[in-house]
Amino acid sequence: MKPAYITTLTPLRGIAALLVVVFHFNMMVMPIVDPAITQLHRHWALMVDFFFILSGFIMTYVYGGWFAEKVTTTSFRQYMAARFARIYPLHLLMLLWVVGIYVLLVPINHRPQDAESQMVFDLGTIPLHLLMLHGFNQAWTGTWNLPAWSIGSEWFLYMLFPVLMLGFRRMPLMGKVALLLGVLGLYTYLSKPLSEVLLQKPWLPPMHHIIDEVVFPDSLLRCLAGFVLGMVLHDAYQFRWGARVLGQGVVFVVLMLGLLVAWHLNIPDLWTVWAFPGLILSAVYNTGQLANLLQTRQFQRLGDLSYSIYMTHVPVMFTFLAVDELSKPQMEFPALPAPVVYGLEGPVTCLVYVLIVLLVSALTYRFVEVPARNYLNAGLKRRQPLIIPSGST
Repeated sequence: MKPAYITTLTPLRGIAALLVVVFHFNMMVMPIVDPAITQLHRHWALMVDFFFILSGFIMTYVYGGWFAEKVTTTSFRQYMAARFARIYPLHLLMLLWVVGIYVLLVPINHRPQDAESQMVFDLGTIPLHLLMLHGFNQAWTGTWNLPAWSIGSEWFLYMLFPVLMLGFRRMPLMGKVALLLGVLGLYTYLSKPLSEVLLQKPWLPPMHHIIDEVVFPDSLLRCLAGFVLGMVLHDAYQFRWGARVLGQGVVFVVLMLGLLVAWHLNIPDLWTVWAFPGLILSAVYNTGQLANLLQTRQFQRLGDLSYSIYMTHVPVMFTFLAVDELSKPQMEFPALPAPVVYGLEGPVTCLVYVLIVLLVSALTYRFVEVPARNYLNAGLKRRQPLIIPSGST
């Protein structure tokens, strides 16, 4: 039996994707608020870890029964084909978009590339992106479409998931408790000081105890920690753990407000990341006013666009940054950095940028994501009928 679609989780993906957009705008373009007032938005890189946890939960919910007893060639091929159809077409298009900007910009702009640009636009990493192996990149930053590093890491976890599921199904309760302790250990290891001085943005003071690792192998460990936590979370969901409390809308609101306060107070990510499982279960369990709000057409649409939002926002940013770069006059010596001014310009520009990203995402969702996914899935069904092994939830 095919598992029911959990509509209350859909908007959470969209909200998380928008927070990543704001995080990257503040990091790469201009400040949206004086860091002396708050730095809560600089913790929104943690939304990637939310995606990893949610992915582990959803993969177990949807595909756990496929691999409950064994991994067959047919089930593995169908499963991987479905995941490929879901993520690869848009990943490829966004890679081509950023490469296109680079190809057009380099012959026109005669300025030498700085160290950061040389790392981001590394021609040698293009084959890795094409083969979905860019999760193994060891540059200090992402390359080309920067957020796609997480897609490369998650793709590897998709391949590993059937084997993980076989062991997970047979694991006793104490084994799953040990898994949670292992996840805590990984997050402890990944929670490090973060200095973004290499970005040469004076409004980015160093931060401490941040989980924002994008360099292999730590990036893969980060993905694994979230994914495994999501798998254990699905077990808690099956046993209706905490349903009476977490199913209340006020608990969801308290968790959200608590997260915002914790980020404002610079509470280490090692602790705030554990609020995400509670948010996910609260959204799943809720059947009251919160569920009605999350199931509105606007919130559902935002969730549908989440992958497009996540994948398009940096190509859109790079496009405007490239235009700005070309509009600058040629200078013999590098210009001195402009003084940082905190005011309405940052938030207003960020809002305009978010609206443009939403528009582009709506277009890519309608004309790329959905048609490509339907076409590839239809081709799969023509080759062989869909087989859902017994034990599927």
